[in-house]
This record gives sequence, structure tokens and C-alpha cells, in this order.
Amino acid sequence: MKMLIIGASGQIGFNLYQALAGSHQVIGTYFSYSLPGLCRLDITEPGPVKNFIAALSPDIIFLPAAMPDVEACEKNPALCYRVNVDGTLNVLTAAGEVNAKVVFFSTDYLFDGATGPYAETEPPNPLNTYGKAKNDAEQLIRQSPCPYLIVRTSVVYGYEKQGKNFVVRLIARLRQGEKVKVPNDQLSTPTYVCNLCALVKELVESGKEGTYHVSGPVLMNRYDFALLAAEIFGLDRGLIIPVTTEELGQQALRPLCGGLKVDKVRSEAATRLMDAREGLSNMKKIMEKLNEKTPVV
Repeated sequence: MKMLIIGASGQIGFNLYQALAGSHQVIGTYFSYSLPGLCRLDITEPGPVKNFIAALSPDIIFLPAAMPDVEACEKNPALCYRVNVDGTLNVLTAAGEVNAKVVFFSTDYLFDGATGPYAETEPPNPLNTYGKAKNDAEQLIRQSPCPYLIVRTSVVYGYEKQGKNFVVRLIARLRQGEKVKVPNDQLSTPTYVCNLCALVKELVESGKEGTYHVSGPVLMNRYDFALLAAEIFGLDRGLIIPVTTEELGQQALRPLCGGLKVDKVRSEAATRLMDAREGLSNMKKIMEKLNEKTPVV
């Protein structure tokens, strides 16, 4: 199949590219962080999006591209909606003209965190601007004539050159001897990016459609997750300071008891879900093999 990954220089997009390129024709785009072989594309511009997709005519369009910074979305909701909602609509419109299937990446921030973890059948009730935008984008996808696969995930981590995800930033700061405040009242299901992409590959190749929760199988709080990461990477756990979410003073509300139930994907896919210890250990091996240090943030 001919596949297009919009946002192939980001964490999920890059690893998707690696997972798919061996068995499919894969084209990738970037917006602000370029990598060799990728084409620049701004999903907020409908004309260029339409022309690019029309010229390529892919069978599958993956859309991990987004504005995922929850605090930035809260401070600039107009930009958040322009990227996460209008951008999605532009891709959907162009996909419809070439009869492409759209694979969209969403989040457990769709839920309010009152009774998590959540199954696919439970109604969204987002607390913050990012979650609301992702929920609106999901509605656009369901209303579109395009065949689609919505993949919701939670706290995605893994090696990435940009150094944006929670674990990479944590490691960088601990290596510098910094104390790091981490909330001990936010529950989620941390997801190893390579495992996520392997599962998405299987779902796409088997023709799955609809909504799937693909995340780590174990619910844990952010503080315990940070302690585990420090243990596995041989860093000082004492530098990690437990605090409440309220103490962090963040602008965007966070779901406290979040995370995703994965019974559906477990019953329909052969790829095994990795827990946090296995995922973090795998991440460490990859970093050692690449002989790379996490970027200084």
C-alpha cells in the first residue's frame, strides 16, 4: 500500500515511518522539525494540503501531526483549534477526494478523569482546550465519508531526537542533577511508542476501522512512572519530588484518574502490549545502541 504519514518527524510519526517502511511505500511530511527525505506540509493550509494529497493519491493517510502541548493549547486556543481541528478537516477533505483511509491519533485527555481508565464506548467529557479540540476532530472524522481508524493513546514515551516527551525530558534533567516535581495524583496508562506503532501497523494491515484504545496495559501514577524510569536508567530517584497537580499550578486542567482500557485491542490484535518496565528497558537499549544521549532541555 502507498502510505502518507503527516507529521513523520514527530515521536509517533517517526516511529510509524520506521515500522511501515520495510513493507509499504511510505511518504512522510514535517512542519517545523525537518528530517532527510521528508516533505514540508502545513496542515492548516487547505490548498497545499489538497494539492499534495491529490498528487500523491495514497491509500492510507496517518495523521499524528498535532499541537499536543496542553499548556500551549490552553494559552492559545485559537491556534490549538486551527491546527488540531481545522488541520484535521483539511486532511479529511483532501483524503475524501482520493478515497484514502485516515488513521487519526487521539488521546485519553478526551475524558474528565473521574472514573478512569476508560473504554472506547464511554462518552468523552474533556476538561481542557487540547482535549476539547481532539474531541471535535474525532467528530469531524466520524462525520466524514472517509473510512477511518481512530487510535487513542496515553502518555506516549520513547527515544526521540526532539526530546519532547515526559521520559526524555525527565532523564535529561536528572542527568544534570536537577530536582523534578512530578504529580503523584495523575493516573494514566503510559505507552511505549514502538509498541504503539507495531499495534497500529497490525490494525491497519488487517483492515480495522472505528475507534481503538492502544496504550500501555497498566494504570500508574506519574510519580511512580518517573521513579521507574529513573531506576531503569540508573539515575537518582531522590531528585524526583512528589507533588499534587494543584501544587504545580498548571493552567490547563488535567484528568486525574485517566488512562485507557485496552480489552478491545487485546482481543483483536496479536501484538502484545508492553508494560512500563518493559517499554522503558527497551527504550534504554535503543538509546545505548544508538550511542545517543537525551537532548539537554
